[in-house]
Amino acid sequence: MNRWRFLLGLVAALLATPTAADWGTTEVPLDGNGKSWLVHATLNGTVTGLFLLDTGASYCVLPPTTARRLGIKPTGEQMDLHTANGVVHAPVVRLRTVQIGSHRARDVAAVVHGAVAPPLDGVIGLSYLNNYSYSIDPRRKTLRLH
Repeated sequence: MNRWRFLLGLVAALLATPTAADWGTTEVPLDGNGKSWLVHATLNGTVTGLFLLDTGASYCVLPPTTARRLGIKPTGEQMDLHTANGVVHAPVVRLRTVQIGSHRARDVAAVVHGAVAPPLDGVIGLSYLNNYSYSIDPRRKTLRLH
């Protein structure tokens, strides 16, 4: 009799185990053509815009216009950016929050550089993405954050 209670308890526990969605997995729609992906994000809870998703960028990148909209000041630190046109220096800023879908990262480093132009409001790089496990499903055009 005790064995049956144990097995029934085990089955009930397994059925109650959270799914991936319960553990905080979010699928976010992406715009793009498979060569580049665009995602909507909110910075510091106030500025929402369209951002290039770049898994090859070490940091998030903001154009000066977005930095001004956020009212953020440079930290005094400079970052060397290796671009196709050579090395350039860019000021580092700290974003209180960066949110994509329901996933909000805090204290995210970003650099301010004029290489980003409208219609983009910036670039989402690894300084945000490395807060999560992530994957891109090109067939479904989704970013999955866990």
